[in-house]
Amino acid sequence: MSIIIDYPWYFLVFCLLLGAAYALVLYWLRMRRKAERDFPRGLSVVLSLLRAVAVTVIAFLLFSPLVKHESNRREKPIVVLAQDNSKSLDYCRDSAYYHGDYLAQMDRLADELSNDYDVQRLVFGTEVQQVGEGGGNQLVFSDQSTDISNLLTDIGERYYNRNVGAVVVASDGIYNVGANPVNAASVLTFPVYTVAMGDTTVYPDAAVANARFNRIAYLGNSFPLEITVSADRLQGRSSMLNVSLDGRKLFSKPLQFTDSRFSTTESITIDADRAGLHNYIVEIVPLDGEKSVRNNRRVIPIEVIDGHQKIAIVAAAPHPDVAALRAAIGNNANYEVETFLAADFNKNPRDYNLLIFHQLPSRTAGVGLDLARLLQSGTPALFVVGSQTDLARLNSLHTGLEIYARIDRQNEVSPLQNKNFTFFTLDDDVAQRIAQFPPLLSPFGEYKLGGNAQTLFTARIGSVNSGQPLVAVTQQQEHRYAFIAGEGLWRWRLADWQANQSHGNFDAFINKLVVFTALRANNERFSVQAKNIFAQSEAVVVEAQLYNDSYEPVNQPDVELNVRNQNSPEGSKYILNRTATGYGINLGILPPGSYSYTASTHFNGRSYSASGAFLVEDLQLEAMNTVADHSLLATLSATTDGAMVDAHNVGNIAEMLRQRDDLKTIVYSETSYSDMLNLPLILIFILLLLTAEWVLRKYNGTL
Repeated sequence: MSIIIDYPWYFLVFCLLLGAAYALVLYWLRMRRKAERDFPRGLSVVLSLLRAVAVTVIAFLLFSPLVKHESNRREKPIVVLAQDNSKSLDYCRDSAYYHGDYLAQMDRLADELSNDYDVQRLVFGTEVQQVGEGGGNQLVFSDQSTDISNLLTDIGERYYNRNVGAVVVASDGIYNVGANPVNAASVLTFPVYTVAMGDTTVYPDAAVANARFNRIAYLGNSFPLEITVSADRLQGRSSMLNVSLDGRKLFSKPLQFTDSRFSTTESITIDADRAGLHNYIVEIVPLDGEKSVRNNRRVIPIEVIDGHQKIAIVAAAPHPDVAALRAAIGNNANYEVETFLAADFNKNPRDYNLLIFHQLPSRTAGVGLDLARLLQSGTPALFVVGSQTDLARLNSLHTGLEIYARIDRQNEVSPLQNKNFTFFTLDDDVAQRIAQFPPLLSPFGEYKLGGNAQTLFTARIGSVNSGQPLVAVTQQQEHRYAFIAGEGLWRWRLADWQANQSHGNFDAFINKLVVFTALRANNERFSVQAKNIFAQSEAVVVEAQLYNDSYEPVNQPDVELNVRNQNSPEGSKYILNRTATGYGINLGILPPGSYSYTASTHFNGRSYSASGAFLVEDLQLEAMNTVADHSLLATLSATTDGAMVDAHNVGNIAEMLRQRDDLKTIVYSETSYSDMLNLPLILIFILLLLTAEWVLRKYNGTL
């Protein structure tokens, strides 16, 4: 610890002189003017010293001295123990060992390593979670999927810039979600040790190995199913492949297993004769001697729609944005998308629920397209504005967005979410991801929005929020319009895939925008939304919006939700929670099956209701393959300079880690500064000096 001031140190002499002068005037000069001394000479000296020191310290504090603190922080090497918590380990022959002695071994290993390392324990499967105190008590081998790649990526992010010495992954090597973990391991800077669990023995088994299908079909049409059947060690035996719905058999075909490792793919066509969300059952009739029949059955959720909404994308010219929009909207089961060049669009706009105009009206193409006439039909429209948009003609449509440009120039703009947007709710996680996407090219100019328009994203130019709308929606009487004031949406979709191995964030944004814009305003005062299909391990979330006559969102009245399924015809009732812009509720994880729901409320003397349905998938990924993949674990270890051990020899890992020379404690030197005036000891010291002086004077009869 040291003291630092911004003045030369000889300034301390002035502090000492000031303290001495103050004491001299107070005691010695005062006594010379009196005939008799107030105090004895010795006491006067003591009092003078007390006052001189106090004044000197106070004068020194006026220089604002800082106290410099230097300390060393030692960080042990971090050893991460990551345990596979998936259901496949519950299906193997050693499951009893894994629930008992194995967990005790892992606890002992953690205790032994904690003497030399900072041990962090994780469990993974569907997601990665930190293990609390008690260690193995959270390991119940119940997760319905396994993503090893996500585990390695999560560790890299969770312990970024930390002293990670090694990672121990205990698993059977079976992954059924995510990318190949070897790719994720290749960028790690620390070794991965693997604990080989599970059973590599191949038993007689038949399985529905894969199913390819579209999640949506239209009533009265037929839809294809492509089923892949595999069989091990069942050569010469036969079975049946059946497809059924609600106990009604729709397809049946004999299977003859001709090889010890048999595989075949069957293409099946099913008639969509009933509207709604349905669970189609694909099943191989079980055979004697099969070790497990869990993978003989596969549930396929398909929504059969009675009619569908149509969206037309009309573009000035071919553009990758059009493909990105078509792909994103096409993932929504409720919409059918058609694309047209402006010169070829001669359809009746009333045949569509939404018109998307890409760079229309255009300066170079589709000049003869009468957009004003198309908009008079009342069909909602979404405008994507770009470098080829004729801004003067766009302004003349009076749709709610006007752009006045003096020069023909484009700005690179990034999205910045407007937290006050109320027309619909965009998940914060989705909005944050979009904010990281590459910039769009937006026309340079002055932007004006109509009075009832709201901006979802404003345009950020560099690090400056320009305040101009980038994504906005507006409603004019019964007409709804939306605007994306920039081109380059295809880069957003590509960036989403590069960052997340999924288009989910981009697709969610586009679908939220399309769903809201495509609704006819005069018919939608109250609406309820939920995903059509939820994964078995996914929480079911339902949202609702209620609007007044001015189409402003309100949430004063209670909204009651009734959720029903085949096991509960009367249903379960809930009151939706109020949110900033409407209502919502998290129903948690529900059992697999078909559900229907009805929401109702009363507002301004009128009753409103809305209904829908959803499916919770019965997809047992962990039962599809139960043969452990120890070769994958060995590859992970070899790629990262680690090693693989058997699950019965977990204790060997401690010695392996001690033999490494690169697992060392790092010492960090840290320097901090504090204002000396804020140190309580200084204040106490000054108070003690002044108090001692006061007590001596009081005791000797003078103040």
